[in-house]
Amino acid sequence: MKKLLAAILVFIATVGDLAAADTGIELLKPYGQDIYMSRYAAVVIDLKESGATGVTVRVGDGEIVERTIPKEKKFFCFTIELYEGVNKIAVEVFNRNRSLFKAVRTVYRGSLIDKKFKYSTRFFHKQFFHKTEKEKVCSGCHNMNMNEEEGVAFENITDSNCYSCHYPITTDKFLHAPAANWLCATSCHTGETGRFNRKYRGQSKYISPDPVADRCFSCHKEFKKKFYSENYRHEPVDNGRCNRCHDPHGSNISNKFLRKNVWYLCTSCHTDKKDRGHVVRTFSGKSHPTKGVKDPTSEDGRELSCISCHNPHVSNNGFMLRGYMGKGTMLWCKRCHKK
Repeated sequence: MKKLLAAILVFIATVGDLAAADTGIELLKPYGQDIYMSRYAAVVIDLKESGATGVTVRVGDGEIVERTIPKEKKFFCFTIELYEGVNKIAVEVFNRNRSLFKAVRTVYRGSLIDKKFKYSTRFFHKQFFHKTEKEKVCSGCHNMNMNEEEGVAFENITDSNCYSCHYPITTDKFLHAPAANWLCATSCHTGETGRFNRKYRGQSKYISPDPVADRCFSCHKEFKKKFYSENYRHEPVDNGRCNRCHDPHGSNISNKFLRKNVWYLCTSCHTDKKDRGHVVRTFSGKSHPTKGVKDPTSEDGRELSCISCHNPHVSNNGFMLRGYMGKGTMLWCKRCHKK
């Protein structure tokens, strides 16, 4: 019953896209019922000859953001940030205090790691922009051709034809080199697909393959040899989906470009480790800690986490344990428990 109610509410929000036809203004993006895997979405408005002076946008119950439209602007575009899950995006265009146009678009932001947001309902479907026909609407202001040279960083990153629309992806504290240097299309967004997204072949000039491992290994060659020489591989590694845990653009959390702090990242999939006892439960009822205490083996005083004991990629040991090389689990325990 709850699922049916949720589906009805999504349907109502989806078909509730409104537009004031008399002004001729059109909301070109986002597309209704689209699926995003990034936290950013572009808003593109065709203003016609409306004389619009400003626009407001609100995502869900978030703050209303107002933007000023430059004089004689025929198209206006900007970037918004999405929440995970269903996003109702309300846009209003006005001339001073007079409303000219209102529209609502409902989109879904998925997650590669949070099970709650991994799959959307059937009302949403993936749509692509970077096709020659669709790009024509933006070509009056933007050069839609790729202008990078493989392996050669831009002296000024704003010279990249990708920058003016996609710059928000490089605002994180730690940036992956291809993204930081705007080597997007030659490094990752090659237009190729993989075995997990082959159904989208030919639908975007800049789609990237899923799985991504072969693109990652083109630079990180040392990992390819290691990952396929040990006995056990973590499921994301086995499937070649490095981007499950690592954001290929950047991160505010880690210079390893992790999507979340380690404990929260691991327990996004291993949900049973959040609440149940882990490793052992003593007579006191307490289990082995997995966070919130210092890692005894750490020289820099970092907090204990899942990767203190487990290798997140590959291992020659059961349970992906680090280091004991099949000689007995207790030898690993003795690293911390000396007595």
